[in-house]
Amino acid sequence: MTISILPVTRLPYRPVTVARLEAFLDSQAGIASGLDPPPGPLEAGCLRRAWTRFQTRVTVLQEAFGLLLPSVISGAADLWKQMRRAKESLRGILHFLVQSGKRSLLGDYRCLRLPA
Repeated sequence: MTISILPVTRLPYRPVTVARLEAFLDSQAGIASGLDPPPGPLEAGCLRRAWTRFQTRVTVLQEAFGLLLPSVISGAADLWKQMRRAKESLRGILHFLVQSGKRSLLGDYRCLRLPA
């Protein structure tokens, strides 16, 4: 068995920081203008893949948030805006998802738990 302990600034299986991903998702949802500094080619690819994965999880994440979100969500950008309203930051969103069912933004992991 292998155990990984990730700092709160990192996401499972993603080589980008929480702050960079939050800024990128904000720009995808029209909340912000973009990343500063702009991502290099490797980071840009990771961020694009993260957005693509996020788009596939709209229903799962909406169900996880339940009554904290409006009943009608019109896609990934709207979901991101509503989750940001409900929990303010990606860190708050991640914390909530772990507590509510071992979920993360981009995947569900049986072993995921909050730091002690």
